[in-house]
Amino acid sequence: MINAPSTLENQLQHERIARAQAALQRGEMQVIVLTDCTWMVASKGNRYTISLEDDAWTCTCPDFSGRCQRFGLCCKHIEAVRLTEIKKISESGLESQHTQPTFSINHTEELMKQSMQTSDPPTLDTAADQILLRLQQPLDMNRVKRRQASGLGTVPYLEGYDVIEAANDLFLFRWSFDLLTEPHIMRWDKAVTFYDQRLKKKVPVLGEDGKPTTEIAGVVYITGRTTVELDGKAYSHADAGRCIFSGDTPEALDMAIAGAVTDCLKRCFRQLGEQFGNSLYDKEVARTAGLESHTSNGHGLNGNGRSEKSTGQVASLIASASQTEGLQYLDGITVDITNAAELEAFIAFKSAHHEVYPASREALRAWLANHNGKK
Repeated sequence: MINAPSTLENQLQHERIARAQAALQRGEMQVIVLTDCTWMVASKGNRYTISLEDDAWTCTCPDFSGRCQRFGLCCKHIEAVRLTEIKKISESGLESQHTQPTFSINHTEELMKQSMQTSDPPTLDTAADQILLRLQQPLDMNRVKRRQASGLGTVPYLEGYDVIEAANDLFLFRWSFDLLTEPHIMRWDKAVTFYDQRLKKKVPVLGEDGKPTTEIAGVVYITGRTTVELDGKAYSHADAGRCIFSGDTPEALDMAIAGAVTDCLKRCFRQLGEQFGNSLYDKEVARTAGLESHTSNGHGLNGNGRSEKSTGQVASLIASASQTEGLQYLDGITVDITNAAELEAFIAFKSAHHEVYPASREALRAWLANHNGKK
């Protein structure tokens, strides 16, 4: 566990106390008693379990596992339990052992209110204080891009260069990334299939010889570790990266190894919190992250990671329904023109294959996975 400077520690904890009180007052957070030392907190459609055992509070929320546990803090869900259940805890005889926090300010309700009435936040004295505070700030969603998922939807992500720039800015180049293992490569023959509307199931695509068509697919795994320097001490985080690829060419394998290394770097830094995209793994955040950016970000792409020209083409086709109603895969399935992601992918495939339509939705998904793996 990292010991945050006491001044910053107080400030970060007060922020969570304030959020808990505000959510309880607005009715956005409900505390449900499960046992004498276990509670469930319902918040914005999510449910988290809070436990109290041997002087230690725990919560299943991302904030606690990703930040609070590391810095010795309590998340807003724990604070909500403390605020609503302090009387019951006291009556059970656990107050002297458990209701007093392990950090520097006593969390009685009176002191909570006093801390929120303070107009000026505590002064941050050291560079480490500044870094820790910046790590807790909400992620700028203008940094978020979106890419095609394995299906026909999109998912948010941070680009590798963006993560490196953020690390350089935060830690002033006092960080490193090391590979801990050699790349582990797995290959297999994958049958090319499509969904047969008549049979209501996936069936293999047959070649001219009448035999099922296959393609080589693979995945690359690699393990790495990031190390950052904070207040003269080194802190390391390890994780694994992966990248799926199709084909048996040296170029396909080279791109997959590079992709796995970049994925590993991003996953290691993700453990440092908001500024490295940890919140993008929250389903509620992931649903809309990156969709707000409609203007070019300097790389000729919009918020969905697609070119303005491509997006404009999709919008134009959707507006002209007569042009899209007849779009079909070669297996006879009609393109869902109300699904912008599918329509955009269909158009991109046509453009890349000289106006030839994809054989099926499955073939389109396979092409997208291979196409995204080379980026």
